[in-house]
Amino acid sequence: MQDKFFQQPTFWPPVDLKRAAFVAPNAVVVGQVSLERGSSVWYHAVIRGDVERIDIGAYTNIQDGAVLHGDPGKITKLEEYVTIGHRAVVHAAHVERASLIGIGAVILDGVRIGEGSIIGAGCIVTKDVPPRSLMVGVPARRVREVSPQEVEDLIAHALRYEKLALVHAGVGTDTGFTGVTD
Repeated sequence: MQDKFFQQPTFWPPVDLKRAAFVAPNAVVVGQVSLERGSSVWYHAVIRGDVERIDIGAYTNIQDGAVLHGDPGKITKLEEYVTIGHRAVVHAAHVERASLIGIGAVILDGVRIGEGSIIGAGCIVTKDVPPRSLMVGVPARRVREVSPQEVEDLIAHALRYEKLALVHAGVGTDTGFTGVTD
């Protein structure tokens, strides 16, 4: 699943990609990485479990150019139905269920993002985020509570990404986004 320029170091056993819906051929997934069913890793994403474990939950999508990494003793964990936006960075942090990390956002060491939260594009998050928070700015600040309907929409969005992933993997035809107006 890797391009011709990337060689999996022999120090780590190969990452088990079987449960993932799709891992782009030019994504780098190395080291202690766990991918659950329906997850997807998109083009040019880097998931480096070389110094600490990275756990990716079911139906979680890591979009193009995103980077996941950690520090010794600080696991990076993404629970189920999480969306990591294009070029976002999650470093030694924990993102709870049904959350969205926006385009270019940065989640720093030790931060926990509460369930059902939305981290706006470009945010820098340095402190824990309460559940169902909409965060914006640098540094990130809470502007309002995320509604129950918005949390359901985040789950639906993650499930659409699984369908799109299956199309990219060559085993599906429904992109999941046809006729979607959100």
